[in-house]
Amino acid sequence: VLDVGSGSGYLSVCMALMVGERGRVYGLEVLPELVEKGKSNVLKSHAELLRTNRLSLFLGDGWKGLPEYAPYDVIHVGAAATEVPKALVDQLKPGGRMIIPVGARFHPQTLMQIDKLPDGRVEHANLLDVVYVPLVHTADRGA
Repeated sequence: VLDVGSGSGYLSVCMALMVGERGRVYGLEVLPELVEKGKSNVLKSHAELLRTNRLSLFLGDGWKGLPEYAPYDVIHVGAAATEVPKALVDQLKPGGRMIIPVGARFHPQTLMQIDKLPDGRVEHANLLDVVYVPLVHTADRGA
């Protein structure tokens, strides 16, 4: 599982607990202070997830994903992209699913389900209207 915009780490912990001992969750966050806050939060109550590598938190650009651990069965994006990032679709495993909010900054957006079929074709479904903070590029932060 790839959790883009892992922030404080709470949802990454939930995912790591849901996937069980054989599953792996990779949290990705563009803000260094949130990566550290997420690690600190996880260490307070679920340090074993980090120790056993069931959960790993990384600093990086969510638009680019985390290709070194791909492909992923599941990608969750917790910030709105102006369009579906191709890099994330490319990192989905055939049979995998991504949930991502897509739309203009601070306007109603659409929570989308992106499925990569076993033959590699990609299907999109609009689930519901939402409003999320924007998914920023590393370059947007001056990094």
